[in-house]
Amino acid sequence: MKKVNYILLAVFIIVCIFYYQDPYAMEESRILIAPNLKNILGCDNLGRDIFSRLLLGSFYTLSIAFLSVFLAVLTGVVIGSLAGYYGGVIDWIVMSIVEVIISIPSILIALGIIIILGTGFHSLIVAIFVIYIPRCVNVIRGLVKKEKNMEYVVVVKTYGVSNFRIIYRHILPNILKPISVAFTTGFAGAILTEAGLGYLGLGIQPPYPTWGNILNQSQSYFLSAPWFTLAPGLAIIFTVYQIKKLEKRGRKY
Repeated sequence: MKKVNYILLAVFIIVCIFYYQDPYAMEESRILIAPNLKNILGCDNLGRDIFSRLLLGSFYTLSIAFLSVFLAVLTGVVIGSLAGYYGGVIDWIVMSIVEVIISIPSILIALGIIIILGTGFHSLIVAIFVIYIPRCVNVIRGLVKKEKNMEYVVVVKTYGVSNFRIIYRHILPNILKPISVAFTTGFAGAILTEAGLGYLGLGIQPPYPTWGNILNQSQSYFLSAPWFTLAPGLAIIFTVYQIKKLEKRGRKY
């Protein structure tokens, strides 16, 4: 199975290197044409090459997902560490805010932020960041709360080491693997969230492509040109599946 994945990856890289079509070029004669040697995934409803638009869309979709989850994990590490280590009032305030955010449906959070900031790259990052930060805070708070009672922390405290140093020099290095698993899980979820918002027309607006807004444009042509819908759909499924496989390996080790 691994060999097949490597072969597919090699073929994909070779195709990306030697294949070029302008993702914005529209030709009336190519509208909804089926996959062929020139356009390997066919063309969309405006005669644009689907494969080149998927490649460009992957940059937007994956960048938004990565940046939003990375910022959520980074912020979650700071807030979750303080809440988990100190407990008391700090923990109560943090968890009250987290519970309020979690209680609001994700789509309403995204809608509110997009209404305030408008549609676009940055508003999507902020929306997904706000959706995922409570989960990151919860995970890291729980890990730190468990680690702070371990023997090595008690020993370090006897040497008069500051709390800040205990958290960031002793506790965090011991929970890096669970944090990386949380990032991987969030990354896969953020891809689906971005695709969902794009599908609803709340993401980056055309002509800039994302996997979600390509799905949105293709829904009316599913029966007449199924390749138009299948291409972005399979790209999302395959990418999330591969990330989930990485997550499972991370949990094992």
